[in-house]
Amino acid sequence: MLQMQCLNLAPKFNPLQSPGCSRKFASPLVTQRHKSSIKCSSQSSFSFPNQNKITHNNDKPPYKPLVPLALQDGHALQQSEDDNKPAAAPSFLEVVKRKLNAISHVTRYYAQINIIVSVTSVCFLPVQSLSQVTPAFLMGVLKAVVAQIFMNISLCSLNQICDVEIDKINKPYLPLASGELSMGTGIAICAGSALLSLALAFLSGSPAVLCAVIAWGLTGAAYSVPLPFLRWKSHTFMAPFTLVILMGLILQIPYFIHSQTYLLGKPFEVTGPFVFATAIMSIYAFVNGLLKDLPDVEGDKAFGMQTLCVLLGKEKVSINIILI
Repeated sequence: MLQMQCLNLAPKFNPLQSPGCSRKFASPLVTQRHKSSIKCSSQSSFSFPNQNKITHNNDKPPYKPLVPLALQDGHALQQSEDDNKPAAAPSFLEVVKRKLNAISHVTRYYAQINIIVSVTSVCFLPVQSLSQVTPAFLMGVLKAVVAQIFMNISLCSLNQICDVEIDKINKPYLPLASGELSMGTGIAICAGSALLSLALAFLSGSPAVLCAVIAWGLTGAAYSVPLPFLRWKSHTFMAPFTLVILMGLILQIPYFIHSQTYLLGKPFEVTGPFVFATAIMSIYAFVNGLLKDLPDVEGDKAFGMQTLCVLLGKEKVSINIILI
């Protein structure tokens, strides 16, 4: 009799309710001590699971508080209070991972690949036989590479420190521009890397390496620092010529001398491969200096940077480079 009367009930089907959901309510024909669970589906079919098993008040499962979310068709949707808990704080490892990722963007780890390849290849130019590649020679090359990497990290940090306002327009995702790292952290990375580079160059015992990192640091500072007669990156042709000095000359001449005279013990002699490598790198640096400002036209124009891309426009610069 109970089953037949319950089947005559016609609950309203909620179109927002997903198929296969379950909703519990008390039948008016059942006493408070005996409640039945009706399972509904998208076909509006009903069944009484476990009809022979009656749950008493003493056997009820532990109470789990529910909070109403919305009222649809007279039925209050409910959700556990556990789902309203705030998100858990990031773990210590997650915080460290974020900071290391931000530092890697300040130091521009991918730019150090150019330093490793350039310095290593130049140091091997004077080598004439494999017998000259001794452990002492490789150690001398490694000392030069590491010293140059830290000075380049210092200049990458300095460039972002000086361009933080421009980067808020051109590259807002950078750590200093976005505020992910503080300005104090950026200055500490810049100064610490420069001091470490000078110390490693001095400890290497090679005058050529020491001169190379000093020249690299001074030229890079003149490229970025906003002082009178400096900030060469804001001038039309000084930006590409600065890159020629850095990549075409400083990365070539001192390290060739370091390898030939200090590591191999030979007198300095200009060779054909050395001249060819210097010429190729100078041309590459000049073209790179013209094209590197293409994505930064909006910020450079807003801050009065007289780069070639700002004066001529992106299209004309791209077409002229292709024709050259």
